[in-house]
Amino acid sequence: MNLSELVEKYVEAAGGFGRPVHLSFLGLSKSETEKLIAGFDEDYQVSRYLLLLRETDEALDALPEADRVYRINGVECSHISFQPDVRKLL
Repeated sequence: MNLSELVEKYVEAAGGFGRPVHLSFLGLSKSETEKLIAGFDEDYQVSRYLLLLRETDEALDALPEADRVYRINGVECSHISFQPDVRKLL
Protein backbone atom coordinates (compact mmCIF):
# COMPACT_ATOMS: atom_id res chain seq x y z
CA MET A 1 0.00 0.00 0.00
CA ASN A 2 1.43 3.38 -0.93
CA LEU A 3 1.04 6.61 1.04
CA SER A 4 -1.87 7.86 -1.04
CA GLU A 5 -3.84 4.65 -0.44
CA LEU A 6 -3.02 4.74 3.27
CA VAL A 7 -4.17 8.33 3.65
CA GLU A 8 -7.34 7.57 1.69
CA LYS A 9 -8.16 4.63 4.01
CA TYR A 10 -7.37 6.76 7.05
CA VAL A 11 -9.62 9.65 5.97
CA GLU A 12 -12.42 7.25 5.13
CA ALA A 13 -12.22 5.64 8.59
CA ALA A 14 -11.67 8.90 10.50
CA GLY A 15 -14.07 11.09 8.58
CA GLY A 16 -11.36 13.72 8.18
CA PHE A 17 -7.84 14.65 9.16
CA GLY A 18 -6.58 14.99 12.72
CA ARG A 19 -8.86 12.34 14.20
CA PRO A 20 -7.30 9.22 15.72
CA VAL A 21 -8.28 5.90 14.16
CA HIS A 22 -7.43 2.48 15.56
CA LEU A 23 -4.82 0.80 13.39
CA SER A 24 -7.08 -2.20 12.75
CA PHE A 25 -9.36 0.05 10.66
CA LEU A 26 -6.71 0.10 7.94
CA GLY A 27 -7.87 -3.39 6.97
CA LEU A 28 -4.48 -5.12 7.05
CA SER A 29 -3.18 -7.91 9.25
CA LYS A 30 -1.40 -6.80 12.41
CA SER A 31 2.04 -7.71 11.06
CA GLU A 32 1.36 -5.98 7.72
CA THR A 33 0.16 -2.87 9.53
CA GLU A 34 3.21 -2.78 11.80
CA LYS A 35 5.58 -3.14 8.86
CA LEU A 36 3.80 -0.58 6.69
CA ILE A 37 3.46 2.09 9.37
CA ALA A 38 7.02 1.52 10.59
CA GLY A 39 8.29 2.35 7.11
CA PHE A 40 6.31 5.57 6.93
CA ASP A 41 7.28 6.46 10.50
CA GLU A 42 10.96 6.18 9.53
CA ASP A 43 10.49 8.47 6.52
CA TYR A 44 11.06 12.04 7.70
CA GLN A 45 8.90 13.54 4.96
CA VAL A 46 5.91 11.43 6.02
CA SER A 47 6.50 11.25 9.77
CA ARG A 48 6.13 15.04 10.08
CA TYR A 49 2.41 14.58 9.34
CA LEU A 50 1.89 11.23 11.06
CA LEU A 51 0.98 10.81 14.72
CA LEU A 52 0.96 7.46 16.50
CA LEU A 53 -0.97 7.30 19.76
CA ARG A 54 -1.42 4.77 22.56
CA GLU A 55 -4.88 4.73 24.11
CA THR A 56 -5.42 3.34 27.60
CA ASP A 57 -6.22 -0.33 27.94
CA GLU A 58 -9.72 0.53 29.16
CA ALA A 59 -10.38 2.49 25.97
CA LEU A 60 -9.41 -0.56 23.91
CA ASP A 61 -11.58 -3.12 25.74
CA ALA A 62 -14.04 -3.44 22.84
CA LEU A 63 -11.31 -4.77 20.52
CA PRO A 64 -9.95 -8.33 20.47
CA GLU A 65 -7.02 -8.51 22.89
CA ALA A 66 -4.50 -9.52 20.21
CA ASP A 67 -5.37 -6.48 18.09
CA ARG A 68 -5.48 -3.77 20.75
CA VAL A 69 -1.87 -2.66 20.70
CA TYR A 70 0.65 -2.63 17.85
CA ARG A 71 4.42 -2.26 18.06
CA ILE A 72 5.79 0.30 15.61
CA ASN A 73 9.57 0.73 15.66
CA GLY A 74 9.67 -0.56 19.23
CA VAL A 75 6.90 1.71 20.52
CA GLU A 76 3.45 0.49 21.55
CA CYS A 77 0.62 2.33 19.81
CA SER A 78 -3.01 1.76 19.00
CA HIS A 79 -4.13 4.70 16.85
CA ILE A 80 -2.92 6.71 13.89
CA SER A 81 -3.68 10.27 12.89
CA PHE A 82 -2.61 12.34 9.90
CA GLN A 83 -2.38 16.10 9.65
CA PRO A 84 -3.99 17.63 6.54
CA ASP A 85 -0.64 18.80 5.21
CA VAL A 86 0.25 15.21 4.35
CA ARG A 87 -1.59 15.97 1.08
CA LYS A 88 1.52 17.94 0.00
CA LEU A 89 3.28 14.57 -0.40
CA LEU A 90 0.57 12.87 -2.45
